[in-house]
Amino acid sequence: MRARPGRGLMTGLDARSLISQRIARPITLFLTLYVGVTVTIWVIESGLEGSKITTIQDALWWSLVTLSTVGYGDTHPVSGWGRLLASGYILATVVFIAVVLTNIQDAMREYSILREQGMTGNSMEDHVIVCGWSNISRVCVPELIASGRAVSVVCEEEDMIQKVRQSVEHLEGTLFVTHGDMTTGNVMKRANLPAAQTVIIASEDDTINLITSLNIHNEHPDMRVIVYVRQPEMRRTFDASGVTYVASPFELGGRLVASAAFEPEVALLLDDVSSSISGHDIQQFTVGDGSTAEGMTIEALRVDLLTKGGPLLIAIGVPNNGGWDIVPNPSQQHKITKGTILMVLGHHDECRILTEMLGLIQGR
Repeated sequence: MRARPGRGLMTGLDARSLISQRIARPITLFLTLYVGVTVTIWVIESGLEGSKITTIQDALWWSLVTLSTVGYGDTHPVSGWGRLLASGYILATVVFIAVVLTNIQDAMREYSILREQGMTGNSMEDHVIVCGWSNISRVCVPELIASGRAVSVVCEEEDMIQKVRQSVEHLEGTLFVTHGDMTTGNVMKRANLPAAQTVIIASEDDTINLITSLNIHNEHPDMRVIVYVRQPEMRRTFDASGVTYVASPFELGGRLVASAAFEPEVALLLDDVSSSISGHDIQQFTVGDGSTAEGMTIEALRVDLLTKGGPLLIAIGVPNNGGWDIVPNPSQQHKITKGTILMVLGHHDECRILTEMLGLIQGR
């Protein structure tokens, strides 16, 4: 199943405005011609004996019928000059119709190309924006699509768009791709930044990543921003910029390699559960209003999940001064409160029980 493209945002540049721009000048010129011919034919024909065009209304009617190529024949010029004017007007009408139809066709073709390149924007909400097409993006975009997230990708170059689509063509989901300078507001507007839930900044250039994260934090201080950093020494700088999480794949990869050296099965397990595509996954759920998990102990919740065929609770996240304390394998007597994050290991169907039966909210 292929990922579905995000719908075009009908603001700014859309098919109607593009067509209007293309045909505005021909229509203006021809309206001028229509009025000019109407007045001229009336002046020429109105005083002649046997004339069919004696009033300005007759002239307007004749001009309109001629313009529409209907040609009723109820009114027509009788003088030589009038017929000469009519001949030129008929030829101009044919050319005008051809020009307008050609411009409409060109506008539709251009709009189709612009939409394919993501230049018309999208109307997604609560989606994830991925800035930059890098080795990290190649992994995280399919993972996000597989987990059911709507994804908007901002590539640096136009030729990357097809590569992004090919990376998820075997998955079911919603994908929008555009290209441009991610440090500018217009490009991020196309990705519908104000309606996004999370932004992942993952280009291969740490400087561009830093500028992008600062711009986003300045305009949307509450936006969840995840940044990929190539140079570990830049981690403190990104932390100070207000991002939510800084990921250094070299550090993560180094730990995984070290684990594989003496605990290869543990490394294989971590590699497997870190992917949504494999079936089993580590997911997090937030205890919100109306959840039956509120007030339960960890022991009672684990028994309840086991009874219902749910996932394994492996850790919790507890709010602490604007941040979070992660508690692996929490105490059995710990009481769950509103706002607590539950981290579980299980298959997608098992994890779905937390939402359907316990009223928990996936993610944060």
